[in-house]
Amino acid sequence: MTHSLCGPERRIARRAFGARSAASNHSRAAVIAALLAALAAPTLTACRRSDAGTQPSPARDTAAPREKPAVRFGKVTARPLAQTLDISGTLVADETSEVATQVAGLVISVGVDVGSRVKKGDPLVVLDARNAALQSQAASAAVAQARARLALPEGASPKGIDPDQVPEVRAAKQSMELAKSEADRVKQLYDQGAVAQSTWDSARTQAQNASAQYEAAVNGIRATVASLTSAQAQAGLASKSVSDTTVRAPFDGAVSEKRISVGEFASPGRVVAVVVRDNPLRLRIDVPEGDIAHIEVGKAVSVSVAAFPDRLFPGVVKRIGASLKESSRTLPVEAEFDNSEGKLRPGFFAQGQMTLTGESRTSLLVPEAAVGTSGTSARVFVRSGDRVTERLVKTGRKVEGLVEVIGPVAEGDEVAIDKVGELADGIEVAAAQ
Repeated sequence: MTHSLCGPERRIARRAFGARSAASNHSRAAVIAALLAALAAPTLTACRRSDAGTQPSPARDTAAPREKPAVRFGKVTARPLAQTLDISGTLVADETSEVATQVAGLVISVGVDVGSRVKKGDPLVVLDARNAALQSQAASAAVAQARARLALPEGASPKGIDPDQVPEVRAAKQSMELAKSEADRVKQLYDQGAVAQSTWDSARTQAQNASAQYEAAVNGIRATVASLTSAQAQAGLASKSVSDTTVRAPFDGAVSEKRISVGEFASPGRVVAVVVRDNPLRLRIDVPEGDIAHIEVGKAVSVSVAAFPDRLFPGVVKRIGASLKESSRTLPVEAEFDNSEGKLRPGFFAQGQMTLTGESRTSLLVPEAAVGTSGTSARVFVRSGDRVTERLVKTGRKVEGLVEVIGPVAEGDEVAIDKVGELADGIEVAAAQ
């Protein structure tokens, strides 16, 4: 095996070779073995180190210059805008109804669930109507019986009925008139002495009895009329009870809660569902005392919600409170928002602006694309030579693709309108054509 030796190791080897020539043959092998053992490890390590030291170092890579982003710019413009008040609040339903049962009964069907859309009169819950139906039949039979006694045609009202037109009363009246006529004739004969006292007394008594029978018949008819009125009322209540076994929606809206299930027994007054009218929606606003003079019914309101951050929902002031809240010195105001699309929901937190009366105010506007975010703040990048400078701003209203900004910007400044998320304060940019 041949070993490649470095400079110092070569000198040691030469000295060993000289010693090996002078030594005896039997000691040569021992000397060579000792020298090779002593030199083997350091020789290889030194060689590696020497070789490593003599190898040229690789050239360091030179970083390529960063390419300037090409950015388009837009102008900061000034425009007169109506004065506004920042507002926030929670959207609430126009109406909320806890729909309850009016009669007792077993629930046999539930036609809605949470989120169901309903129209006014749609059935929500149906109760067992058998008991109510039997009561209605009994009341209807009592009405029919009273009508038959009065000989009243179907559908005719008992009010103003003439008892003399009832057959029973008419017969009694005829008997009374006949008895009176007979009594008058007998009285004439008695006065002439043609008949005895007993004959006259008998005729007079019959006439009195016939008159009493007529009065009794008239009173009986009047009582029957009253009974018919009562029976009709009972029949109406029974019919209403049958109708009330179906619980219906009080207005157009949506079901926000379902509180009963099939098989449950509902007593009168049991709430079975909560229905909300979600079009329009109301926003309750507390206006500071200093701005009350600038509030008017009909003024425009616009808000945004977290679910649709890039959209403004228009509304209008509908109601202004009569007195201030003593604790906060604010006036409650309500605005209404059309929700025909169903995008808004009761309970959404909304924030935006309300238009005030008074002269317009000049505001600074930038293109919507120029506004970026930095944490919880809005920012724009203003052109300064071949660099851009970050400016933190507060945003306001959106008008025709522009956004109102309040901050360290001026009319005529150029702001970046693309690649806003890639820019940083002080970065060099190239103006895009």
